[in-house]
Amino acid sequence: MKYKEILAVNNKHKVLVEKYISYVKKIAYFATEDSKSGKFKEYHDILDTIIAYSNNFYEGVRGNKDLKAEFAYIIPNLVLYMTIGFMTGLKNKSNEYDLIMLIDRLTRKTELLTGEITDILNEDLKILDIEELI
Repeated sequence: MKYKEILAVNNKHKVLVEKYISYVKKIAYFATEDSKSGKFKEYHDILDTIIAYSNNFYEGVRGNKDLKAEFAYIIPNLVLYMTIGFMTGLKNKSNEYDLIMLIDRLTRKTELLTGEITDILNEDLKILDIEELI
């Protein structure tokens, strides 16, 4: 399966998510470099499934302000957990340290992205009212 495009709440969100997807593909390539043949393709297939799920979710919540906020975080959250699980399955004695470092980098990148998405939802779309959370 190959996704055609990533649906997003606005252009800023789309650019951030596309950059994130590019970043995780690089991490996955590095992580699977010494693995048996086909592992990078397997990762890519799962990633495409997540993007398709996200796009389908968006189609169902287009007009719902509250669910749009939930949608905005789907790709980063699912990709983070999928990548951690995938890399855990690749782990062995010779690559354990490298994979732990990649997971750490990915976790930090995802945290930053989550903050940027929150800013978009709060400032640009007025979807998420931070004051209500305090």
